[in-house]
Amino acid sequence: MKLRVDNELMQVLKMSIPLVIIELVSSLYSLTDTYFVSWLGKEALAGLGVASYILMFAQTFNVLFTTPSIVFTSQGLGSGRKEQAKLAVGEVFLNGLIVISILSITWYQLAGVIVEMQSGVKGLTFQYSVDYLQIRFIGFIVSYSTMFLDSIIVASGYTWYSLIANSSGLILNIVLDPIMIYGCFGFPPLGVAGAAIATIVSNTVTLPIQLFYLAKLGLIPCLHFEFSYVKKALSLGLPAFAERFLFSLGNNIYAGIISRLGDTVMASHNVGLRIESLIYMPGFAFSMTASALVGKYIGKGELANAKRIGRRTALLGSLVIGLLGVIVGVSGYYLTQPFSPNDEIRRLASTYLFFAGFSEFGLGFAMIISGAFRGAGNTWLPMLINIVSLTCVRVLLSIVLVEYMGVIGPWLAMFIDVYVRGIVFIVLYETSFNKLARKMI
Repeated sequence: MKLRVDNELMQVLKMSIPLVIIELVSSLYSLTDTYFVSWLGKEALAGLGVASYILMFAQTFNVLFTTPSIVFTSQGLGSGRKEQAKLAVGEVFLNGLIVISILSITWYQLAGVIVEMQSGVKGLTFQYSVDYLQIRFIGFIVSYSTMFLDSIIVASGYTWYSLIANSSGLILNIVLDPIMIYGCFGFPPLGVAGAAIATIVSNTVTLPIQLFYLAKLGLIPCLHFEFSYVKKALSLGLPAFAERFLFSLGNNIYAGIISRLGDTVMASHNVGLRIESLIYMPGFAFSMTASALVGKYIGKGELANAKRIGRRTALLGSLVIGLLGVIVGVSGYYLTQPFSPNDEIRRLASTYLFFAGFSEFGLGFAMIISGAFRGAGNTWLPMLINIVSLTCVRVLLSIVLVEYMGVIGPWLAMFIDVYVRGIVFIVLYETSFNKLARKMI
């Protein structure tokens, strides 16, 4: 795969750079929470880690609706059917709002049960996890709405608008975290719960900014309670949801294996994961770029161009996050210092970053080629590959290796898993893309 600077590559960069910054902004939300919560001790840090995995699981339900939104918008704009795309997206948004509202109420009631099943943590760690989750579940409709509106902006190609909206929320989150967690300017100290409140308020601020930019683009969804696009939306959303659902379920089992090794180990894993997110979250940016650009070419009926732009996006994105991963992998001991309450957590977190950092090349290809296939209207294949590899490699290997190697076993299993997925995606993309792509709108 040859990489050369030309107009097509500049198109990828123009769209990806704002998205990379957006994903860094998203990572900084979590990293900010981790930094301020770390001052509360290892139990708070471990509790936040447990809650984060569960929240990741809950957010998979958003994908059921945001995936059709990206495909409908990108292919609709590519084919010149903007109004049809707005109708489809508006219908999907309203149906999603109903589903997410019901789920958020249910999750709020069951937060304690979910934490106990996932990790088995007790005492302060358990309470911190439940406190954080219940508040985030109260604001889950806001999270869904911001993710959905952002998916439309990204699919349109105007990613700088998304950057401005998300950065505004991050700045507010950085200001609110210490105020809410430790109590300043007359506010009571709320601990871990304060971090959750700060995130919800910050997300809420992005909503009117997103709506302003959607109005400017003429892409405000046409809200209507109909079911004209439900079948197509489900054909796109269900596989993507099943993939994220099962993938997140597997990751929660994976996190449960680690959390049962003790609060120190879980706290270390959480610190390492939050720092690693600065690397792998930009992979989501390139994945969304691949989805949007491939989708537009598919909408135009240009199959060869769609395949080429997806390939080049995957190559560029994997090089970027892979090189960043190497840097983080060799400098992890210094990067973990501000987030580690003690030397043992720092040592373990830096070990995690070594394994994670050197796995990013494989992870990049797995993430970005998945996005290219989704933009091409095929969401089943990414689901199958990601779930089979996660289950058969990461989870099963972790269960076996943890008995002999402690926490190093699951981290090694993670390393092997991402390279297996990356290689499989590369092979299938090069040999079968034309057969698997399909036009949806």
